Amino acid sequence: MRLHRLACASAALLLLLSGCSGGEKRTAQPAPSPAPAPELTGNALGATTIPATLAVAPYLDPAAGTADVGDVVKVTGQRDFTLGYVQARGDRDCTPAWGGRTPLGDRRVAGQVAELQALDGQTVVATGGEAGAYLENACRVDQLVAAYGQALDTAGANRLDVDVEQEVTIHTVAEALATLQQQRGTAITLSLPVAGLAEGLTGPGIALLKGVQAAGVEVTVNALTMNLNAAGGGWGWAMTRAAGAVADDLAAIWPDRPVAEIHRMLGVSPMIGVNATGGTTGPDDAAYLLDWARRQKLGFVRFRSVNRDNGDCADGTVAADCSGIAQTKYRFTLQFRDFPR
Repeated sequence: MRLHRLACASAALLLLLSGCSGGEKRTAQPAPSPAPAPELTGNALGATTIPATLAVAPYLDPAAGTADVGDVVKVTGQRDFTLGYVQARGDRDCTPAWGGRTPLGDRRVAGQVAELQALDGQTVVATGGEAGAYLENACRVDQLVAAYGQALDTAGANRLDVDVEQEVTIHTVAEALATLQQQRGTAITLSLPVAGLAEGLTGPGIALLKGVQAAGVEVTVNALTMNLNAAGGGWGWAMTRAAGAVADDLAAIWPDRPVAEIHRMLGVSPMIGVNATGGTTGPDDAAYLLDWARRQKLGFVRFRSVNRDNGDCADGTVAADCSGIAQTKYRFTLQFRDFPR
């Protein structure tokens, strides 16, 4: 795949980015959400205040029907979530839908969003993901801005997570995000896969970051520390090493920013339980990663996903609705909930 420099011309710039029964329930009152990072007010696109980054917002598929958000909040106290993934209905159909199939206005999804709002929860809307048709490929710039806005309005959100694990056009994504942030003051996260243990982001991922930087977009970066080779080391250690290499990448792209600021704009997201390739994220591995993130004073943490946060398939299965390991229900949600405390 050829990568080209982002230019003012309209040349297409291609980018290759590359879940036993549940444990007994614990009853808990919803805990206050961790204090979010400071709001950004001086972005290059204008004076619009960008919402503060949510310190903890695990991924949750609201259309799958495998997670009860009210129960999650009741049992764990976690109230903020990243809802995804919003995708295109087809490769050439720019209509946004949950998972590319469920309409944005689906009654069941709307009910979950309303329930979260009634519980003072906040949401991030995620697009893209590991598989499926990307809005970022099906839409022109103006269409993509509109699709992003429609998805955000449906969820009552102004935080967007663009998860890029496929080929996209840098110019389209960068210009759409710049316009969206200028018009709405949207907080934007780019979720990008790591290339390996110590390699940091993939080359195309770095190219995308450079593209949005050139377009004047303020972003945070979510390192997808999953599906990598631990190379003989512990899995928790492997995830921290991979995330540390991503921090180095960000420092190279934004050389004028101090280390503390680079760390505040960085987040980490493991896949809990059995990964599709590579290792298995158990509770001890998650604890190791969270401790490292606290010490490094990272801006946020997420994980994939609340739908998988149960022990309903403790046989090593890789599934969207269970973790593949023996665990109590919501074990990981309870672990992540108090970050950075």
